[in-house]
Amino acid sequence: MPTIRPRTVLLILLLVAVVFFTWATYQFSQASRQSERHTYYYTIDLSYDTTIDNVTFLLPVPEVNSTPVFMESVLNGSAYGISPDWDLSIVHENGSPMLAIRAARMVPEYHGSPIPIEPGASMLPTTLVPGHEYSPDTPVLMPITIAVMEQASSPVNTRDPVGHEPLLSSGGPFTLGSCVAPVCNGIVYDHTVPVFISYTSERPVTISLRVSVQGSNSIWQGGWRSNTYSDSVSIEIVNGTTGWIQRTGKLLAAQGSYY
Repeated sequence: MPTIRPRTVLLILLLVAVVFFTWATYQFSQASRQSERHTYYYTIDLSYDTTIDNVTFLLPVPEVNSTPVFMESVLNGSAYGISPDWDLSIVHENGSPMLAIRAARMVPEYHGSPIPIEPGASMLPTTLVPGHEYSPDTPVLMPITIAVMEQASSPVNTRDPVGHEPLLSSGGPFTLGSCVAPVCNGIVYDHTVPVFISYTSERPVTISLRVSVQGSNSIWQGGWRSNTYSDSVSIEIVNGTTGWIQRTGKLLAAQGSYY
């Protein structure tokens, strides 16, 4: 019976290890690629602390070359947070598409503060009916959130989104801006974003509004890694301000990690 030399055994084991390592690396790479996602988000956060009537909001929408995107589910009312009492349409103002939200009346919703449940308690706290104005029982104003999420088949250009990805008021101009870490760790641009607001109210009202679009790429590589761009504008209105309002939008590019 022939004798197998130790060196031969070592070479065989080394070859098996190389084959196994190559196979495992391939499987890991395949699993990672299958986990890769390219996602867009469009979000509107809106709150008003008292009832407003005869409401018209003209809000920026994600656009590429003056063409709105991600609007189908918003316009047909299937997007998260759309009220059936609203009339929604796309209008063009000064060459830019905008989302028109019109309603005869918008009524705020106030909830009660969270009530802790004592361990071993046999009776659960009574859930308070939401109110439509501030009270000691219902002090928490609930904002409205409208959200759209769409998947893409190709990577999002998060490094250089201007001219390539959906932005708010994409015509610019975009100028280099500033932002304090850790909120942003990439490139920051400022640009002007117009918003139109019209309403009537019997009481003083504060309206808070934030509109944003974001694109991201993500992948699982022993943990989630992702990179994003985001474009947003925020407005707070007090003392009955109405009409066209110009605000500075913040475009954050090349955020996160790249793979």
